[in-house]
Amino acid sequence: MERFVRIGVVTAWPEEDWHSKRLLAACARRGEAVVIDPSAMAAGVGAEGVGVSLGTMRMEEVDAFVLARGLGRAGDPDAQFEIYRAMEGAGAVVVNRIEALLAAQDKFRSSWLLVRAGVPTPPAAVAQAPAGAERALDRLGESVAKPLAGSLGEGVERVRPDRAGRDRVRDRAGRDGAVYLQAYVPHPGRDLRVFVVGGTTRAAMVRHAPPGEWRTNVGGGGRVEAVDCPVAVRAVAEAAAGALELDYAGVDLVMGDEGPTVIEVNGNPSWQGILEATGLDMAEAIAEHVLARALRRRKTSDHIVRERTGATHG
Repeated sequence: MERFVRIGVVTAWPEEDWHSKRLLAACARRGEAVVIDPSAMAAGVGAEGVGVSLGTMRMEEVDAFVLARGLGRAGDPDAQFEIYRAMEGAGAVVVNRIEALLAAQDKFRSSWLLVRAGVPTPPAAVAQAPAGAERALDRLGESVAKPLAGSLGEGVERVRPDRAGRDRVRDRAGRDGAVYLQAYVPHPGRDLRVFVVGGTTRAAMVRHAPPGEWRTNVGGGGRVEAVDCPVAVRAVAEAAAGALELDYAGVDLVMGDEGPTVIEVNGNPSWQGILEATGLDMAEAIAEHVLARALRRRKTSDHIVRERTGATHG
């Protein structure tokens, strides 16, 4: 029997969240898009394996899932993470996979995964004790201190191996339980954000820091403009997304003396800045990639109908 491809967009904020709304609309142009509230999900284990309930539907009724906002308004994050793992273990298409998302969220894990894959990235360190943080700063030299998990430039600061810098990293280690340091790569107040989907660069922009600021985050007032991404930068960005096994990613790079260097890989990146700079909506690229994965999974079906109009959000 012919049926449409059904894509589940996992989000507790289908109306409020800009990215969730864009993904729902893009997926609806390719099939049936349904909203899945992460806090409504449940799972059970029996003799036949794992069964996952999506509220009013079963996992098997959905061809692929996009984790737009994978944590719900309510419920337990650890339980939700484990349900995603169970779904993946049962063969569901989940974009991005939860392990890849968690790897991108953890700054230190990202660093060692990039180094292991041969992707150029600055030396980095993590320390839990104040004395260890001070030694790490002395070893790395001028560095950027970041929370182990975080985004949007929050809690990010430059520190130098002087008395003030040593005191600062000691304080952060003592206060937060750990501090992550990444060697600072000099740049002229700008960096690159490259958006990779399905292993291919889909868009890129230059981010310019506001006057008097070195951080380029758009949320902090950074200015963006489109850029014709050089081949070498594309290759490094695509390798970075692959090292973390992300279906789609926002890769931040700076151009150092030895070429492009990956500063950070975002597993749940914003693309409002990319849309503003380039006019390209990355929701379309993500939805097309998810559809392709869903179709590959269903390649043994006799017929697949792709609905491009009239789909509704449920």
